Amino acid sequence: MSRLSRTKLSSRNSRIITRWNSPSTRSINFSTASASPNWIGFRPPVLCVDTTASNIFYRYGQEHDLSFVMYPLKLSINYPGRMGMTYLEAHRPKTGYNILCQYIRHEKMDVLRIMPDGVIFTSLLRHPLDQFLSVFNNFDMKSTIPNLQPYHNPYREFFRNPDRIAKLSSDTIYHMLQNSMSFDMGLKPIQFGDADAVEKFIERVDGEFHLVMILEFLDESLVLLKRLMCWDLRQLIYVKLSVNNEYRTSVDPDIQERILEWNAIDLRLYNHFKAKLERLIEAQDASFHEEVAALKALNVNFWKECYSSGNALPVFNGNKIGYILAEDHKDNSTCKLLATDDVTQTHLIGMKQFKEHLPPSDILMVRNHMQNLKKYNPAMLGWSEVKNVLKSTTSESGNTDEL
Repeated sequence: MSRLSRTKLSSRNSRIITRWNSPSTRSINFSTASASPNWIGFRPPVLCVDTTASNIFYRYGQEHDLSFVMYPLKLSINYPGRMGMTYLEAHRPKTGYNILCQYIRHEKMDVLRIMPDGVIFTSLLRHPLDQFLSVFNNFDMKSTIPNLQPYHNPYREFFRNPDRIAKLSSDTIYHMLQNSMSFDMGLKPIQFGDADAVEKFIERVDGEFHLVMILEFLDESLVLLKRLMCWDLRQLIYVKLSVNNEYRTSVDPDIQERILEWNAIDLRLYNHFKAKLERLIEAQDASFHEEVAALKALNVNFWKECYSSGNALPVFNGNKIGYILAEDHKDNSTCKLLATDDVTQTHLIGMKQFKEHLPPSDILMVRNHMQNLKKYNPAMLGWSEVKNVLKSTTSESGNTDEL
């Protein structure tokens, strides 16, 4: 891209920032952008419908041959620590980085060290109750509760002494058990009890992100993203790849209250951006709601056409969902890519972007991983298609026919 084009794009992004951060969201117009920005920073909270939403950015980047900020074959970048700049700067592509959608702890200055000034910052939040329950179940917190008996309620036992039990968990899980979304956005645990620090933290996040999407308004959020990024609705098609909100129905009301008290900062963060998004949606014109309806219909029709009987297979690996391709779409790469999880997408992109640096053992690991997942999710990309990226940097994997 020429310097002139980059300057124009950065200028347009600055106008978008002004509209998003204006005091009245009624002045925001997400339909006025005129060019698709190719610098995107999507920060997916851990277990926050990450597979489904990240799939959109993975597909967009591959479609436009963009470069991703990532460690080879890794889903995170030094998470839960700050990004390790030495490796990222040493392996920066000649054309620069375009997309960051791996798991990170948000630190704006870290991102700007490796991305252009005009980068679009976006993220996704979910209700803190569902976020906590996902972490608790998918990381098997029951196993860390001392003397837990089969007849015990694991949530009730956890909240008998949450601080002590949380500290018994691994370093990887500990930071995800309380106010995990705020932690991911950059708030330090030592600041959880500092009201002034929390207030400044939310103000900072509000000022740094162009769009904070809300899972409970996912389709509306995606249409706003589409307008912000100048995308087409077809680029926002998604397939549900993980279980999200099914846990809360089995949790007693008093335990739900304890969970929200334990995650009070996350609840405050969530309510702030949920209210902001609702005001923004209310300010949109009639065409916005028509686009939301069109996206919903497009998703349903695509899902039914791509996959056998439109039904998902039993849940595997804790919260993952698999599909079977419809007979007349067994060679359709779009259907396969939509059903491919974030780990496999990372492997696919990593093998293309770092293929000169990957040892044979890593390639073997990717093959074994994909062959194992394929048993539970037959609709995902297969190893025979993914390995093509190793043959040539310009080779295309699979049939690119669209529905």
